[in-house]
Amino acid sequence: MKTSLRAFGIGLFVAGASIALVDLSSGETESKQKDIALYEQQLKDYENQITLLTEQLDKQNSHTDVNSENQTAEKTSDSSSINEEKSNTKKVTEATIFIYEDVSIYTIGQQAEDLGIVANGRELELFLSKPDYARSIQKGAFDLSSDMTIEQMAKVLTGQPIE
Repeated sequence: MKTSLRAFGIGLFVAGASIALVDLSSGETESKQKDIALYEQQLKDYENQITLLTEQLDKQNSHTDVNSENQTAEKTSDSSSINEEKSNTKKVTEATIFIYEDVSIYTIGQQAEDLGIVANGRELELFLSKPDYARSIQKGAFDLSSDMTIEQMAKVLTGQPIE
């Protein structure tokens, strides 16, 4: 009696587990099919956008071809003035760096880079690490400009006269 009851219980468990597995697998397929349909719709939308953008690009290129033929003569006559404008567009940045007691050279270089005085603060940091400059960096507020050389900046920060 016990064994037959145990066998019946195990049979019910196995049957329930197999039904649950079948339900899970069919549910996953339905959700996968929905995802596939959604992705296919998105793909169609993206293809339509690509065609529209390609058409717009072709239209712009045809307009620029006509305009570029008209502007070719103007460009040759204005090339010298364009070169002058490019050299004048360099923006000079002036800022004040504050140096307090026990400020590291790295902090000074980073501060100069953050203010836009130098493109690479590491350059200023390495230059200031030279023994001539590292020992004599002054505390205070210093006005620096982006048109100064690294050496000139170092001399200002150490209180040495600029030549």
